[in-house]
Amino acid sequence: MTNGPGPVPPYPPAQSKATATALRAVFLTITAISCGFLACLPLLHLAVRRRRAVDWVLFWTATAASLASFATIGTLSEKNPWTDVALLTVIALVPLVGVHYLVADLALARAEGAPGYPSYATTVPYPPPHQPAPPQPPADYNPYRTPPPPAPQAPAPPQPPAPPHQPRINQVRAELDELSDLLRKQEGGQ
Repeated sequence: MTNGPGPVPPYPPAQSKATATALRAVFLTITAISCGFLACLPLLHLAVRRRRAVDWVLFWTATAASLASFATIGTLSEKNPWTDVALLTVIALVPLVGVHYLVADLALARAEGAPGYPSYATTVPYPPPHQPAPPQPPADYNPYRTPPPPAPQAPAPPQPPAPPHQPRINQVRAELDELSDLLRKQEGGQ
């Protein structure tokens, strides 16, 4: 029986290059055709795959901005300046979300080592690890010289004898004498 929460589920398997490219194209097309209304879908895809808090914040921010902008455009008149701000927000969402999605998804594919993409470890050369120099002997080192004998250690001072327990010893002697007398009487009486 094992203790603990158990094995961690693995990440989803890496996609093929064709599948990844098709998904990128679909998400970007949906974002452009919906005029930014569904701009949150590519961000949701990133948030689910990368499992980072920043991606979830971006997803919810884009969702709120998209819904609020379309609600503003639909309810206010064309002469209201907030309608222009909402329209600019919707127009800006399409390229901002598209560029962020492409950059983050390509970086994720590279980090996962997806087929067709070199992994980060193979594209960034690492310097050789620093190896410390072996310790150098002191300047006056002579391998043929015998080391000096260890300094003699002073003997430990003797422990003082424990103080005798005279009253207890006397009591034991008295009891032993009584026992001896009792045994002699028993032997002599038989």
